[in-house]
Amino acid sequence: MMKRILTTAIGVLLLAGCHPGEGQWVERDKRWPPPGPWRWAVRDRLPELNTEFNGIDFGHAHLAETLIRTQDPDEIEQARQEVLAFIWSAPPVSPDEEQVGPTFARMAWEVQKTFDWTHILHRSLYDLFGSDVADKEAAYRRILENYLSKPEAITPHMLDHAGKLWSFPESKTFRDKFPQFNTQIWAYHWLQAAASDVQLMGDATKQRELFKPVIEHYHAYLRKPPVEWKMMPMFHEVAPEFTKRFPQAAAIFDNLHMLHDNVDDVLCRPDLYPNLKDKRQAILKIHAIYLHRNHGPDDTYAEYHGGEHGGHDKKEAPAPQGAPKENPHHEH
Repeated sequence: MMKRILTTAIGVLLLAGCHPGEGQWVERDKRWPPPGPWRWAVRDRLPELNTEFNGIDFGHAHLAETLIRTQDPDEIEQARQEVLAFIWSAPPVSPDEEQVGPTFARMAWEVQKTFDWTHILHRSLYDLFGSDVADKEAAYRRILENYLSKPEAITPHMLDHAGKLWSFPESKTFRDKFPQFNTQIWAYHWLQAAASDVQLMGDATKQRELFKPVIEHYHAYLRKPPVEWKMMPMFHEVAPEFTKRFPQAAAIFDNLHMLHDNVDDVLCRPDLYPNLKDKRQAILKIHAIYLHRNHGPDDTYAEYHGGEHGGHDKKEAPAPQGAPKENPHHEH
């Protein structure tokens, strides 16, 4: 796997700094997590959860890189197994997604930047709620304000996941072609939402106790992906208390997860988007719908708003089943 990643990286470097198919330079930079006394709380106080999140960071990037290269079912399954092997290794450090998926990062750097920045928001909030900060709600507001101030931020308006955002020509392709890998990805999203509710139930010591059955249930999903799921888990289903108290963050994370699904669908349709330039254009067109700066008084994409639950009252199949009753969060 590492040899393949390095080979791909070398090939990308030979593009001489240009976006594939465009021959144009794009300015690139990095964001850093906002400073605060909560930094590294998950790493230091919730190490088991931290290693699970590190595994998740690898999964999306390796998937995208694989889908750009091939649609062969055997190779996709091999990539899925490589992701599982990485997760089971309990990685102590989060990988750099740009190094894991260099072709995607260079093809659609603007989207990768949105992914990176929103993943930083994820990690900052997990750190906050795993810390001893007294006024967590005030700190939450500062972190959210800082996040939304950047141009690559995702809108906190709930978008129409079950309707317009899943009605593109390529929509549902990844789910239907590769159901095991798709629901493995959705299991990541399940864990991320479940963790948000658990963290509201006590301090880090209590959280460590509560996380044990949650992580066990997540591992069961990884061993046997719930292929009966037809739509991704939503925060209001898995983390109802967090969604009630912090609806903007919950909407941002649901929107992030839907954007991941949209990207995977584009990458699964070489018949519609045969080269990197076509893939880039399709992904950037969808990406614009998600950006916070495009929603407001003069809403460019008002028709994509989805109401309280992102249109998920219109599900095609029963919602995914959550953890057993002894787990510290609601079932779907």
